[in-house]
Amino acid sequence: MNRNPLKRVLVVDDEQMIVSLLSTVLREKGWDVTEARSGTDGIDQLDRARFDVILTDLVMPGDSGIDLLRAAKEIHPDVEVILMTGYATADTAIEAMRNGAFHYIMKPLKIEEVVNLVEKAYSQRQLQRENRFLKTEIRASHHVQSVVGDSEPILGLIATLQGISGVDGPVLLAGERGTGRGFFARIVHFHSRRSAELCVPVYCAGIPEEALIAELFGAPCAIEDRTSVPHSGKMELANHGTLYLADLDQAGREFLERIDRFLADKTIVPGGGTEPITLDIRVIASSAVPVEELARRGNVPPTLVKALEPRTVRIPPLRERLEDVSLLLHHFLQEANRERKKPLRGFTSSALSALETYDWPGNVRELRDLVRAVAGKKKQGTMIDATDIPPEILYRNLRRHPPR
Repeated sequence: MNRNPLKRVLVVDDEQMIVSLLSTVLREKGWDVTEARSGTDGIDQLDRARFDVILTDLVMPGDSGIDLLRAAKEIHPDVEVILMTGYATADTAIEAMRNGAFHYIMKPLKIEEVVNLVEKAYSQRQLQRENRFLKTEIRASHHVQSVVGDSEPILGLIATLQGISGVDGPVLLAGERGTGRGFFARIVHFHSRRSAELCVPVYCAGIPEEALIAELFGAPCAIEDRTSVPHSGKMELANHGTLYLADLDQAGREFLERIDRFLADKTIVPGGGTEPITLDIRVIASSAVPVEELARRGNVPPTLVKALEPRTVRIPPLRERLEDVSLLLHHFLQEANRERKKPLRGFTSSALSALETYDWPGNVRELRDLVRAVAGKKKQGTMIDATDIPPEILYRNLRRHPPR
């Protein structure tokens, strides 16, 4: 039986009661917990196992939490470290953040807050792993060769993406939902000089503006003397790499103004901070509306539109490249065959005839989802026939192409 990999956390504190309490709660939440009673013991544990998250006291006899943080980042750079302390000052908090701490939390501890922080730290580490996987995935697919299609619109798109990849400026990918804007954003990233760094996605649709700003720019971390210490957001995570802003047209005015200011001076003020920091980030954004529509909207700064306009790329909808439908159908059927391990033989001529003339309002995503859904219901070794196609597709086709 397959089991999900365990989430591993190292809990370090010289107070046994705190270690026991945190270990018990985290184990109940599904974590594999290793305990250590000192910074020195914690550093020793780094040579014995890999951890996703380290939760450590700051002040301990011998090696401190900062010492453990530095050692952890040297041995396992992608581990996330959360520091706990009852003796916080602004200086120690800033030192912790500069050494790569994920967060800084005050004692007495609020257990729910600690668990939430540990889960957030794990999510951030998974994001970094996902980006490394995507790098490998796209490189293994020979970059643009992984684009399925040989129609004139898709070949023109590939040429445009290759051209702008080497120009280190902001990009806007304008296209309908389901056209693969996120996929093409990653292609631009992996063809750029930043391909060895992270491509960090931020999804703007449906997120309250205040939460979106905190996610991107960070939020203040309060310490005992009520000093606010900046807690890094995804902008800092994307430093030297690419920031992908999905559905920029759904973002609010304040958020867009902050992005506009960053593109102008390459600096941000982290949440809770007062001093600006300089970041080296390429911004790729996507929008469901063309740049002309963005320019007409009152919430989008004209200077932001002007910055995006020179490298605006239109992603064609699938109905404009129907000659690619057959290739896409067979590509996604091969994917479904590999995933489900019950290969189908292909599509009958009647199925292809119906699907190649359908206008695909949901674009490539709709096509992919249809193939997966139909393939999941078929017996091994059979073919997908017109009778397997949902009636709404056949009815829509009939309305567009009535029999003569």
